[in-house]
Amino acid sequence: MYPSTCLFEGVSLNHGRGTDFPFTRIGGPMLKGKYKFSYTPRSIPDMSENPLYKGQVCYGIDLINYDLEKLVQSKQINLSWMKELYAAYPDKKKFFDRSLHEQIGNIDFLAGTPEFKKQIQEGWSEEKIRASWKQGLEKYKRMREKYLIYPD
Repeated sequence: MYPSTCLFEGVSLNHGRGTDFPFTRIGGPMLKGKYKFSYTPRSIPDMSENPLYKGQVCYGIDLINYDLEKLVQSKQINLSWMKELYAAYPDKKKFFDRSLHEQIGNIDFLAGTPEFKKQIQEGWSEEKIRASWKQGLEKYKRMREKYLIYPD
């Protein structure tokens, strides 16, 4: 689940930190009325002592029962969750604003490019976003060949 949900560290939503199920729920107080599922992040010593929106009811998506085998077999991260939550977020200017919360990473750094944020904002399809990665991925695969011990 983590490869698909880690990008949420770069947006203004809680991604399950402060719950017993980190990275399997994503939400925030501002999504009230848009989602039925809710949870309240709390301080968990030595794990998540000051989670985003601690003590506030967060509304969003629950991925605890998501079919992980389906995700693994797809060999792709799930971009639909980012697209869906961006669309539902009431103040689009604040969605990617890491300055709102210190513990959130920068989405440009996490995605490896500032283009991902623009693509989400512009409503690109998952297929079009993935296609934009093709050239970079091919270059990386060629570079790593000399380091592989076993063939793919």
